[in-house]
Amino acid sequence: MPSPYAPDEPSELIWFEQLVNASGNVGAMAYGVHMAIFVTTLYHILYNNRKIWWQFMLIVSLFALGTINISCNLNFNQKAWIDNRNYPEGPIGYLQNEQAIPVDTIGNAAGCITTFLADGFLLYRCFLVWNDRPWVLILPSLAYIASTVMSVLTVVAAARPGSTLWAKTTLKVSVPYWGLTMALNITLSLLLILRLLSMQRTLRQVLGEDYARVYAKIVSMSVESALPYALVSFIFIVLYGIQNNAYVLFIPLLVQVQCIAPELIILQVARGKAWSETSRQRTRQVEISTVLDVVGSSGFGTEAYSTKPEYAYAV
Repeated sequence: MPSPYAPDEPSELIWFEQLVNASGNVGAMAYGVHMAIFVTTLYHILYNNRKIWWQFMLIVSLFALGTINISCNLNFNQKAWIDNRNYPEGPIGYLQNEQAIPVDTIGNAAGCITTFLADGFLLYRCFLVWNDRPWVLILPSLAYIASTVMSVLTVVAAARPGSTLWAKTTLKVSVPYWGLTMALNITLSLLLILRLLSMQRTLRQVLGEDYARVYAKIVSMSVESALPYALVSFIFIVLYGIQNNAYVLFIPLLVQVQCIAPELIILQVARGKAWSETSRQRTRQVEISTVLDVVGSSGFGTEAYSTKPEYAYAV
């Protein structure tokens, strides 16, 4: 039974307002998870004997961008329902017509910069494992450049006076942008996983199952870090492409997931359980001489390797 105090508006408009309100709550919950992962990762980096400061700068940047994005989203909602409640057509009119204001543009820009950093980090990790065959990454690199250009165009299109994220001029660049970003992330993840599986097979043939088992753990962690972003972005792109209003639920969630994925990988690096430049050198040495050497520091993470399988971590 409808409430006697319900607004006198069409049901689809009320549904849209409910979605926008819920999106802020979903984004805030995801931000809480992001904060917990950020603090944990920061702790392991700062208390690691060999600190990699660019990793520190990356996770701080991602956390700052995630904070800016969720803050802008919540502030925009506040402007619609509290600060400008007498706006013509009410809060729904504000939500639909004022998306080009600076606070919303800043939030959109923060989300696009987050995508740039997250995809760039994944591309770098692929370079580590495909270093002897860089031609494999030519197309992903071009796609990365294209997605960066399209992200700028998307922000500019949505920031034009009277424009919105679902305006026709914005859709022309935003749908290809998010589609390309999702495809790039999935492609890079698959390239990373396929290469690690190949290295696992090499170690199994040369050193036995105990050493190869370590790579199975790395593959598992790579899948776990990539899957949430791939799933959320796929649902978002489908809903956004067909202009279903439910897509607004996934905008703040998508940005936080993009921040979390690299931070999870860096957390494993700091703990000595993910892939690094040292790991690539070690596997290459095994392929050439079948001798497991002890390697020193690297630009991505460091650990000394024992000849005992249980301590043969790839970081």
